Amino acid sequence: MENLNQPPVSIIIPAYNAERYIQECIESVLNQSMKGIQCIVVDDGSKDKTSEIIRSFGSAVAYVHQENAERSVARNNGLRHANGKYIGFLDADDYLSPDKIIEQYKFLQDHPEFDVVYSKVKFFQECGIRTFSSPKRITPTGDILEPLLYGNFITMHSPLIRRSAIDRAGGFEPELSHNEDWEFLLRLSLSGARFSFIDSFHAFCRLHSENTSGDILRMYESKWRVAEMFVSAHAEQLRVRKIDCLKILAYHKADYGKALILNGGAVQEGISLISDACREPIRGRTQLRLFSLAASVLGPKPLNCLDTATHRIRKWKR
Repeated sequence: MENLNQPPVSIIIPAYNAERYIQECIESVLNQSMKGIQCIVVDDGSKDKTSEIIRSFGSAVAYVHQENAERSVARNNGLRHANGKYIGFLDADDYLSPDKIIEQYKFLQDHPEFDVVYSKVKFFQECGIRTFSSPKRITPTGDILEPLLYGNFITMHSPLIRRSAIDRAGGFEPELSHNEDWEFLLRLSLSGARFSFIDSFHAFCRLHSENTSGDILRMYESKWRVAEMFVSAHAEQLRVRKIDCLKILAYHKADYGKALILNGGAVQEGISLISDACREPIRGRTQLRLFSLAASVLGPKPLNCLDTATHRIRKWKR
């Protein structure tokens, strides 16, 4: 018998110097069509008015303070205070649609064979008015480990997760500050969690104009390193599941090589990484070799223009 005093859902929000966005973020949780949600905000040592804004919501929000230790530690801290049967995560500069929790909660209640349900996400920028876009992503269900190993297609505030599945997999890796959500989802899937998908826009993710090419390179390099770390830690389990670890690692090495050429201008290093990666029968090997050849002849600028134009065409087709 379920504890009637237990909140059905806990939403955990790590926040660091988020005074510009945190009010809208919290309100999107408190204004859900489902009531009785536990909203936990972990203040990661903010120096601005974040704490003041969080506390203004009174008892409606569980306020947790910690010394600055990054997002993974903050989320784990939130988990220690969470009482819900189901857990969701939300970043302080993003927000949820009003029916997200009730629709995902009902789905998991009605489908005990699934541990995680995720939905579509809209990304937005604010330049006077908000402009929204929705990248086309794959939406596999069931055992999603193999496609997930090629890259994270689930934004962290999209899913609702059974607490029991998180307890089996463990929380976030404290040492990671990039792609920590991907590594967490990989362990969740590896532990046996089964995923499902709802074809609705349930969450909104803010894109910041201050993002730099250096940030992009760090993300791609981190993706490769996280893949290496995960494969090394779980190699035997992956082999049992007939997943080709060398192919996975080669794919991420080539992806970082391409990012070096497009965003860092490190043409020779990028070409070398792609060439080494293409020794394995990875996805898009022919296209990667052609890209590498074009980079050696033309340099990064024309390829960057072509890459930007391709993304715009794809966005227009959506």
